[in-house]
Amino acid sequence: MKKVLLVLIIFFLIFFLNMCIVHIPKDHYILVAENTFISTEEKEKVYKTFNFKRIYLTEDQSIMFYIFDNLKVNLELVRVEIFYENKMVGMVNINMKIDDLDSYGADFLDETGRKVVTKICFLEKDFFRIMGKDYEIYNKNYPNGKFEIAIYLRNLKTNEILKVNRKCRIYFEKKGYEFFIPSV
Repeated sequence: MKKVLLVLIIFFLIFFLNMCIVHIPKDHYILVAENTFISTEEKEKVYKTFNFKRIYLTEDQSIMFYIFDNLKVNLELVRVEIFYENKMVGMVNINMKIDDLDSYGADFLDETGRKVVTKICFLEKDFFRIMGKDYEIYNKNYPNGKFEIAIYLRNLKTNEILKVNRKCRIYFEKKGYEFFIPSV
């Protein structure tokens, strides 16, 4: 009986530790976008004119564009600027057409039956260049993590530049093991 009880205790202990200890394979930044409503001007100019369903900041330092399949005009992703407390921290020049960005996942139909194409622009290397590879530098310079990311798009027909702002928090996660208690 004692052996069975000991085996069960060890089994549950291993199970609990397996659930509570997570291995983080590399240092990386995490973007957590705030769910803020877009301005009316942005909605009219960007979303309706260019058939965007959504422009989304992903957790892995990427910008994801959900586009309805029938683009009316050609757009170019010009640059991305990162601001901390209204001061520019860094800029990434991209200069790529939205159509030339990497496709992400399979196309899908939205709730109205329209086909949606997903394009993504990865910025992980640029984040390390701008924010630093060391947690101490990031923690000292940006203590509260509140950032704003400005995405600049160029209409290739009219050469007009449109700016899309997104508020987000940026966190740094170090390589190694992390212990957490799962909530039930």
